Amino acid sequence: MSDTYISVGKLKKPHGLNGAFSFSLTRELKSLKKAPTHFFVEFKGNFIPYFVKNIDLKDIHSGYISFEEITKPEEARGLVNMELYLEEQKVNTYFKKDADEYGFLVGYTAYDKETMLGTIDEVMDMPGQVLVVLQVNNEEVMIPLADDLVLDLDKRKKKITFDVPEGLIG
Repeated sequence: MSDTYISVGKLKKPHGLNGAFSFSLTRELKSLKKAPTHFFVEFKGNFIPYFVKNIDLKDIHSGYISFEEITKPEEARGLVNMELYLEEQKVNTYFKKDADEYGFLVGYTAYDKETMLGTIDEVMDMPGQVLVVLQVNNEEVMIPLADDLVLDLDKRKKKITFDVPEGLIG
């Protein structure tokens, strides 16, 4: 089974004398206390794991990082400006979901079990949740993109099936 890797940030310039880097994240961490234990860097089409020795987060988007495999500034120079990747299934463990991540859903046909609802017009990032917006019977309807409401997602058919709670659609 081949893993899918998602870019989550970028290494910047070396920092200090022990091979550490400054780095930035393109996604928002769920918690400053829980960061990934490893990242992958792509070399010639291969994703090589680097295990985090220390991570010092300044905020949810940046900080300093050192890896077990890199101990000198000269070793670090080869990784400057490299993208940091995580396995797709690990991204949601450490990072908040954002609307950009689900932008591909615009244009998908939404269903409530067997009933066609309409076409998704927009994906909105609201505090605490991501919503899809569509017109149902000439009314705007917002459905949360929650794991327990999404029954199926078929990217080939551009179809998403929900189990819409009673009363959400008028």
